Amino acid sequence: MRQKKGFLAVVFFIGAYSVFSLKMLAQPGMAATMPVVGYVVLSNGDTLPGKIKWSLKYVENNPVEIKFIADNGNTKLFNASEIKGFGNIIPGWVADDPQFVDQKFQDYVSILSVKKNIPVFMHRLLAGRITILQNRSSGIISNSTTSEKSRIDGIGFTWIPGEGLSIGPRYRTDYRVIEERVRFTSYFVSKENKPILKIEKDNYEENFNFLFGDCQAIVQELTKNPDLKKFKNFMILTEVYNRICQGE
Repeated sequence: MRQKKGFLAVVFFIGAYSVFSLKMLAQPGMAATMPVVGYVVLSNGDTLPGKIKWSLKYVENNPVEIKFIADNGNTKLFNASEIKGFGNIIPGWVADDPQFVDQKFQDYVSILSVKKNIPVFMHRLLAGRITILQNRSSGIISNSTTSEKSRIDGIGFTWIPGEGLSIGPRYRTDYRVIEERVRFTSYFVSKENKPILKIEKDNYEENFNFLFGDCQAIVQELTKNPDLKKFKNFMILTEVYNRICQGE
């Protein structure tokens, strides 16, 4: 009887550990070393659903190859020169916020690496006139720091810690998405497909006008809330810029 209880305890532990591991694998920006639900975007723009597993081959700390498992069980290796990108879908967040999946926060897009100009998959955090890509070699700020952000009532948006970012009457991003995006000390940034810049706290101010100075709506937002100009609000301000400055 003791042996049976011991066996059941081991099974329970393994099951709990597996669930925990899968949850960890699904976190934004983390390598999917086990197959996770996702998709690939082919060179012609078609999207194929299935499962994704990283091959753990890197250039400049970015993945260059993935294993795709189709719904029918067929598998294929794709490298960054063959497809436009891929994505992981986080199951828990799918149930909580379907819009989150529509935003494809977990997109990895094929792009030339910053130093060697070799096709790699880079984790895209935001897309628009300003595209922000994760610098996987950057430092990480704890979530406790990012969650301390105070409420911001802008002219065209509202940021509420614990709830999220609302822009205009319809657009909303969950606060968990924002907190995952602002965890890093530096980012790779491209404005309107111009060459990629590495943006961090030390050079943020000198690049600020290049990034946001061409939009009068942002000037008005900064007049109302000067703290928006701080690096800690870079991700929020960029998302607002991409939404309200599309026609300028």
